[in-house]
Amino acid sequence: MKKSLLLILIVCLMVMTGCGRNSEGKDSEEPERTEKPETTVIRLALNGAGHIFNGIAEAQGYLADEGISVEYVPVTTDAEVFEGLRNGTIDIASNSGTNLPLQEIASGMNLTIFAGYLLTGCMPVFAREETPWQGIESLIGKTLACEPNLFALTGPLLDLGYDPLNDINWYETENQTERIEAVRSGQADFGLVGTGLNQAVIDAADLKIVTYAADVLPEYSCCRVEALTSWVDANPNTIKALLRAWIRAMDYYESHHEEAVTLTMKQTGNDEQTVRAYLDNPRHRLDIDPMKKSVQRAWSYMEHLGLLGENSERINIDRHINTQLYKAALDECQKRYWQNSSKFYEKLQYQYAVNDN
Repeated sequence: MKKSLLLILIVCLMVMTGCGRNSEGKDSEEPERTEKPETTVIRLALNGAGHIFNGIAEAQGYLADEGISVEYVPVTTDAEVFEGLRNGTIDIASNSGTNLPLQEIASGMNLTIFAGYLLTGCMPVFAREETPWQGIESLIGKTLACEPNLFALTGPLLDLGYDPLNDINWYETENQTERIEAVRSGQADFGLVGTGLNQAVIDAADLKIVTYAADVLPEYSCCRVEALTSWVDANPNTIKALLRAWIRAMDYYESHHEEAVTLTMKQTGNDEQTVRAYLDNPRHRLDIDPMKKSVQRAWSYMEHLGLLGENSERINIDRHINTQLYKAALDECQKRYWQNSSKFYEKLQYQYAVNDN
């Protein structure tokens, strides 16, 4: 009788210890969450640049763990993105920079920035081979093929005492391929294009990359994640669930680079050389943190440059930046998944303390 009782106790102990943790030291069965997502399907605007974190979150089952799914809404222009947010066909945008959502907020659109995607992109400043470059001041008095709202270039010049809007001749075109041709043909002295065209500049005959936007203004805040404030207010649990999935995807991304290259090629349809031209570049920094201070700096630059209009003086940009949803998601992830990623979560917590308070 005593032997039978002892055997039962041993079996129970084995069940309790064996089923409670998997080989990685994580909970094999996650405890039921008390906060249920208000919306289980999230419509995310997606352009040709893709969304690496969401692709990983899908492939690794992180979205499913949270009880949500993401539906991609294909877009080709940023105008489509913000129109989709306005009319309710898009819930969240993540690939439209920082300057554009700030301009929309200044024009009266009630948006909330609650996370990030690209902290700094791989955006090259380029010129013809014979054009001298002595630093950012080389742009003064020259023609630059770029939009003036690119504060990563104009902001530092403003800090140096220049008036970039008037001290630079602007060759303005949203078509970034035209910027490359403008420099090649001599219509512009310098040009700047987005991350995805990095390889196109490298391949262009007689052109050279003189610097990158990330070298001119570190942590300039590239792509923020935003939604209508009304949608954010109505779906806080959904947003936290999505951010938990993306944070876990960021952790996976940082230790699975080659898989990220393959995934990006599949998601964007670009060849390996094009993808590696930015994914292998250390300036290409993906990060979920909202980076409140970088957004505030961008707003200040654009306001001083007169790019936000008269209404900006009456707008408190802090009311359009929500850092608490990200912090709640980060804390929950650290609580659940720290076992094999303690340094990752320590890094994110430190970054939040420095940049979001």
